[in-house]
Amino acid sequence: TVMTLSAMELPENVIGILADCGYTSAKDIIKKVIGDMKLPASLFYPFVKLGAKIFGHFDLEETSPIESLKKSRVPVIFIHGDTDDFVPCEMSKRNYEACVTRKQLVIIHGAGHGVCYVVDKEAYLTALRDFFDNYVEKV
Repeated sequence: TVMTLSAMELPENVIGILADCGYTSAKDIIKKVIGDMKLPASLFYPFVKLGAKIFGHFDLEETSPIESLKKSRVPVIFIHGDTDDFVPCEMSKRNYEACVTRKQLVIIHGAGHGVCYVVDKEAYLTALRDFFDNYVEKV
């Protein structure tokens, strides 16, 4: 969500974005999860997309983090565990490459989904300090 908002006009107090284990698009992550369930993603994804439209009243493909990052307005730090089996680390790498603003990519060795801080608190906090010291304008 925060990556998708990165291209929008944000309040002054938003000075950077922490993207921890971020996916590239709803379509990409949903297809990956469908595949993990040993189902054919190309067959089932259209039904998921239709369900979102009917029940949620939104289009899964209307916006995406990776597209928004191509127009990002604030610095972004991407943090991802290299053993994340839910959101592949490759997605953060693709997001990082697409991002047009000041950015930093941090890969935490041995961390699964959402546990980078727990696995290596020191590296996580050091990366955040470095990011705010070097990439974020002081307000």
